[in-house]
Amino acid sequence: MEKNYQMKHALTVFCCLLFWNSVLGQKQTDSIITTKGAVTLITCGAAISTFQIGDGKNSDYDYRIVDGTIVFIRPIVANPRTTNLVIREGENIHYMILAFRDKADLSRLKYTLSPAKGGAAKGTEQQPQPATPEEEEEPAVTSNIDTVTVSRIASDFMRQKRVSHQYETTADGITLSFSQVMTLDSLVYFCFHIKNRTNDPYIIGKTTLMHKTVKDSAVLDPMPILYRKVNTTLAGRGEQQLVYVTGATSFKRNDEVIMVIYNGLNKDQVVLYTPVGAFPKYMISK
Repeated sequence: MEKNYQMKHALTVFCCLLFWNSVLGQKQTDSIITTKGAVTLITCGAAISTFQIGDGKNSDYDYRIVDGTIVFIRPIVANPRTTNLVIREGENIHYMILAFRDKADLSRLKYTLSPAKGGAAKGTEQQPQPATPEEEEEPAVTSNIDTVTVSRIASDFMRQKRVSHQYETTADGITLSFSQVMTLDSLVYFCFHIKNRTNDPYIIGKTTLMHKTVKDSAVLDPMPILYRKVNTTLAGRGEQQLVYVTGATSFKRNDEVIMVIYNGLNKDQVVLYTPVGAFPKYMISK
């Protein structure tokens, strides 16, 4: 009897250890933090089919789903209420708590819920090699435009070196600022300033521009980049101007342009919201 009791006790302890190891090994995100003046980023490994804050009628937070797998969340009231958040991506369902903090480190505003299908979890994926000197010479042309003329205009535009610290964001040691914008010959030229505050090189990867209209704030209209003039490798403590050219767009005063730059090494994102009210008056339609 004593021997059987010891065996049962050992088996129970063993099962408990297996259970807790399984729970601890999952490392599932159970809370999402937001803060004033910053964007919380959630990355999913599969397409998002359900995204619901609270009962679905919550007005304390604004969110946008980009590329089907990335979510931007930001509070839009002074003291948003703590509530639940449900995300379904692929075959995974995540039930979490969405909370606001007066102050939060930017590192706490990035979440990866699951790795991309066929890939490794964040921090374990194979790192791409930095761009070669030849690859650093932009522009990358995706449209039939007069590249000689556009390149010359873009070069002159970036040499003006304006920086608006009123419209800038910092994440992972990278500061992105809106510089200026203009319309010329049915094209829109955007100029941004990027500064690397770390000692490590930064690889400017995929860049996305989106137009958020006041008419339908739930929709983000993509702004295809027709031409860009960018040196994709930014040295440690370096800085430069970035010029992106898109097709002509009708802007209203309360619209916003959202820019997302992906780090070419680890896929982290820097997101900048620029209000159209910062644009020249001639570009803003009534």
